[in-house]
Amino acid sequence: MNIADLFQDNEGKKVLISGNEAFARGIFEAGVRFAANYPGTPVSEVGDYLHLLSKNKENFTFDYAVNEKVALESCVGVSWAGLRSVVMFKHLGLNVAADPLHTFPYSGVNGGMLILCGGDPGILSSTNAQDNRLYALHTKIPIIEPSTVQECKDFIQEGLRLSELYKIPVYVHVTSRLCHSHGIVTLGKISKIEKTGRFQKNPDRYVNTLNRALSNQSKYFQIVGDLAKNKKMFYLFNTVKEWAKKEEGVKDSEVGIITSGISYSYVIQACRRLTISPPILKLGLIFPINRNEICTFANTYNLKKLLVVEELEPFIETVSKRTFCNYCDSKRDLEIHGKDFIPKIGELTTDIVIRFLINHFDVKREDLIEDIERKEEILREVLPNLPIREPTFCPGCQYRPVFYSLKKAVNRLSAEMGYEFIYAGDIGCYTLSESYPYQMLDWVVCMGAGIGIANGMAQVVEDNQKLIAFIGDSTLFHTGLQPLINAIKNNTEMTIIIFNNYWTSMTGQQEHAGTPLSLTQVQVDKVEPKKTEINIIKLIQNIGLEEQNLIVSGAYNIEHLEKIFLNTLPREGTKVIVINEECALEKSRRLKISDKLGIESGQDQIYYNILDSCVKCNECIEYLGCPAINIKIIKKEAEQSDDILKPDSYKYFINQSACMPSVCPGLCKDVCKDNMIKKTIIKTNNQKSSSK
Repeated sequence: MNIADLFQDNEGKKVLISGNEAFARGIFEAGVRFAANYPGTPVSEVGDYLHLLSKNKENFTFDYAVNEKVALESCVGVSWAGLRSVVMFKHLGLNVAADPLHTFPYSGVNGGMLILCGGDPGILSSTNAQDNRLYALHTKIPIIEPSTVQECKDFIQEGLRLSELYKIPVYVHVTSRLCHSHGIVTLGKISKIEKTGRFQKNPDRYVNTLNRALSNQSKYFQIVGDLAKNKKMFYLFNTVKEWAKKEEGVKDSEVGIITSGISYSYVIQACRRLTISPPILKLGLIFPINRNEICTFANTYNLKKLLVVEELEPFIETVSKRTFCNYCDSKRDLEIHGKDFIPKIGELTTDIVIRFLINHFDVKREDLIEDIERKEEILREVLPNLPIREPTFCPGCQYRPVFYSLKKAVNRLSAEMGYEFIYAGDIGCYTLSESYPYQMLDWVVCMGAGIGIANGMAQVVEDNQKLIAFIGDSTLFHTGLQPLINAIKNNTEMTIIIFNNYWTSMTGQQEHAGTPLSLTQVQVDKVEPKKTEINIIKLIQNIGLEEQNLIVSGAYNIEHLEKIFLNTLPREGTKVIVINEECALEKSRRLKISDKLGIESGQDQIYYNILDSCVKCNECIEYLGCPAINIKIIKKEAEQSDDILKPDSYKYFINQSACMPSVCPGLCKDVCKDNMIKKTIIKTNNQKSSSK
């Protein structure tokens, strides 16, 4: 679906969209005035869609905030002014926003406010898989969880209504599988957006100090308790699966299932494959849980066994066990099973759920178990033999020459001066330096922790150990400025390399506080307010770093970079090297749009090729590691005279569809010691082409 069509007034139209697109559509339909995020998978695209909407829609504002805390607090301000707001970020972002998260709910909200948070149980693009539902145990914030793409849209509207009804924020819990799944969604009516709001002062409500905070906390907890007892809210978000008669196979109403989110889809698929139709309670409002209604579910079907299917922690399972111990008839003999079988690590699958259910239902489906075991056996045989695909930088990436030059420099300094270099990693594209051929990363914890951890380590390690900390521009604005200031304040012994590539590249090239306005192509008009670009160089200069310890360079001059590293790394104190070079992927995309690589504008076409006489020293393919350079095996046939099979030979070549000559000035040619890589320029104005 065209993203622009996502925000058209097409009430009743059925469309095939992703979960993230459904969230964006739901926010649009609900009349949300303001949304903010810091990009993070799996919900990055929601912010991207809303950013496009804000450029074309009056009375709607979107902000790529510098971090999740600022994004959350901005939405609180909009809500207190009486307008609807939604903040979105990945599960790890909630840790950054945890400080206000624990206090502002005491004051409640005015306009509806949602916290849309994407979890990553499979650790597909994160550093952990924390289960953010557990935040409810101490924040008491209600949690709703959609199970389908349609609910991704609908729960935005219903969540905002719930928020405004009880005057409290609502947390929307979703995981990566549903964010990126697609489904048929029926579009709804678009609500009117109010342009301005008004804040009514009330110190007793908003100033959370001493007795005011205690009073507000008590009122807030009472509201959440009342919500838990509301039967209408329970059945607004939660449903009991009613199987059609034609779907009924093995009927066993003595065993029931409680589940939520994407796990519900796994349960439905497993039940269909097992041809069973147990009663299923699908929770959409997973905190607070109406314990009486759970008891009613068990009593209605006279359950003797309750199975809980959920990812990661036993959140629903624990609440269910407490419910039947303390609220239901204690004489009932009800077994509850869940994490005694279902793993607490990783994403669930339909096969895992089948294995779980088959142990508790009287079904004979050895064929299914045989199929699952056969598939697992094949995977055990195949996976170890698959080629290992190392994570790597994009072709033409501006980070590659930096790490190539840095590795050359540190190897020389280590050999000549006996240094051991320690590499402080952070969250961004430069995290890929952990892999071959660079392997220049010694820790990755969270955003800002590269410089942060180095602050302490640098003060206690031996003199021959030198610390190098990597951080990107977006991460610097997010949580890197504080540890950077601390390092400069103490003149801590370390070298900090800042990759200023102008975008939040790891999550999709979103703009940030330092993105040049000339690149965003922002039309400053009544729809979007005028913005100010924050210049990183000037910012660092004004922090107090000595002038000789701030070095600024481009990325593609390998010889120049190596000299910078050789001169800077041995020096004492805090040194900052800023690499100013736009993200190659984004720059290439921009050039394709603006001039189609020069075909229409008359620019020359550039190609790089490897000569057949290449001696295969591997400097380009192994040590530089550009993925545009490939190897082709040339099979040799046996000679008819003696049937002796000659050995295969190899040919190195550059994949022209991956090469980015529009942004990369031929790094492969620069590192080739034998001059076996040639640059070809094809003139587009009837001039003579050349090779060199």
